[in-house]
Amino acid sequence: MSIRRFFTRKRLIWLIIILLVVAGVWYLVARGKNTSGNVQTATVGRQNLKQTVLTTGQVVSQTNLNLSFQGSGVVAKVNVAAGDKVKAGDILAILNQANAQAALISAQGQLAQAQANYQKVAAGSSVEQIKVSQEAVNTAQVAYNNAVSQLSTVQQTTTATLNQAQKTLADLQSPMTTADNKRSAILTTISNQLSLVKSALDSENQILNDNNLKNTFGILNSASLNDFKAANQSVQPLLTTANNSLNTAEAYKSDDNIDQAVTDALNVLNQNIIALNDCFSALSNSVVSSNFSQTQLDAYKTTITNALASENPGASSIRSSRQALTDALTAAQNAVTNATLAQNQQILSTQNQINSAKASLQQAQANLAQASAQAKPADLNIARAQIISAQGQVASAEAILNNLIIKAPVDGTITQVDTKVGEQANAMQEVMVLQDINNLHAESYVSEANVASLALSQSVDYTFDALGPNNHYAGKIITIDPASTVISGVVDYLVKADLPNIPDIKPGMTANLTILVATKDNVLAVPASAIIDNNGQESVRIIDDSKKNTYHSVFVTTGLQADGGLVEIKSGLNEGELIVTYLKP
Repeated sequence: MSIRRFFTRKRLIWLIIILLVVAGVWYLVARGKNTSGNVQTATVGRQNLKQTVLTTGQVVSQTNLNLSFQGSGVVAKVNVAAGDKVKAGDILAILNQANAQAALISAQGQLAQAQANYQKVAAGSSVEQIKVSQEAVNTAQVAYNNAVSQLSTVQQTTTATLNQAQKTLADLQSPMTTADNKRSAILTTISNQLSLVKSALDSENQILNDNNLKNTFGILNSASLNDFKAANQSVQPLLTTANNSLNTAEAYKSDDNIDQAVTDALNVLNQNIIALNDCFSALSNSVVSSNFSQTQLDAYKTTITNALASENPGASSIRSSRQALTDALTAAQNAVTNATLAQNQQILSTQNQINSAKASLQQAQANLAQASAQAKPADLNIARAQIISAQGQVASAEAILNNLIIKAPVDGTITQVDTKVGEQANAMQEVMVLQDINNLHAESYVSEANVASLALSQSVDYTFDALGPNNHYAGKIITIDPASTVISGVVDYLVKADLPNIPDIKPGMTANLTILVATKDNVLAVPASAIIDNNGQESVRIIDDSKKNTYHSVFVTTGLQADGGLVEIKSGLNEGELIVTYLKP
């Protein structure tokens, strides 16, 4: 067969198809895990890292005063304009002063009247005036004596009340007192309940020891009988403990002994109620026999039911009797407190009455002395006081007049004027702003997520929108406000930083702050995209074959989260290793 005849067109097509299939299978097998087209890598190296906080703020003047009038009125004069430099004490603006001038003149007239009255004092008092003054002294003396007598009465009555309250409290607190039976009542209640437990326990033991019932007792459910026997066996030790605690408390009725007796009694009572319930359950699971009739079974059930009816309220009775003592102690303590407060208040009130009566007496005596005095020094003193008061009115009117004037409190520059002549100005309403444009700093709000990394004196790199992004200036943080400010639902903290003396910087300009919070030099670092977080444990994938880009994962310890998306590697990697930074899914 010739070669031409063998390689027909149809056979050539099939041969090509077979070769293509074989080549495809070989490619898939030979490719293996080569993921070179899907993997981005980086080399672990040492770098100088830094971490910064970026924020935007404003230029603020160290002196930033909103000036206003202390009074209201029509603006009469404005002596400055925005941009003017002023010295401390310069008059900046004045309101209409007509009414204030009139008030000052009136106060000056009252001063003149007081001065004229002073000259009248030398005339002295008449006989009738002296008699009236003497009667006032007598009346004030009687009121003072009555107040002193009332104080003695109040002290006696309040002391008696307080002593009685203290005695009642002491009787309640004393373990040996016989004045109050609340401690004994607790022990009597416990004794009665323990007697009931003893009686019920005897009935339980009688049922357990009844040979006629023995073969059919709890036969329908043996677990109920076992529960009863177990519960019954623990009652007697608890009863013995409770009786011992009761005897101790009866010998010395202290709070600790009573509380122990209460606790032990409740323990045995609760345990016996369990035993009684288990006993009734076992009886209910019993059957009658020729030796044990239904009547006897019903009688035992009735005995247990009656015992439960007697003991179920027991715990409440014991707690109620103990609470009665607690309530009585609280009430007695409150009574002592209230009696002490009442005594102090009544004595203070009566003492105030004495002081008031004494002051009235002294005033009446002074008035009498003034009326009787030949030289009339008291009248002269009163007249002088009237003069001083009138002088104070003059000073007040002058102050009101001065409130209609704004003076510069410090040196600075007027940066804003919000009023003009003829306008109505209200008290405390801003009319101009005084700033020291040569003493500036920057203020910015930093979020709570970044403020923890800030500290005083950290370096700040400034740029200003007004000066262009390529002009950088250095500063330091001077204050971090400890109180937060919520802005648009975000918790922020105000940070202030100093500014160098920069020409053309003005208050209100936008400042861009880059705060350097941490640096580390010559440390291993990798891109943050290389770090994989596995439930809190971080790892990095190291390239095993740089051609096939096969890899394995190692755990690493990271450090500084630096700018530029870099992360410090403290352990787990070595310099020069090739790692995966991105793996296409």
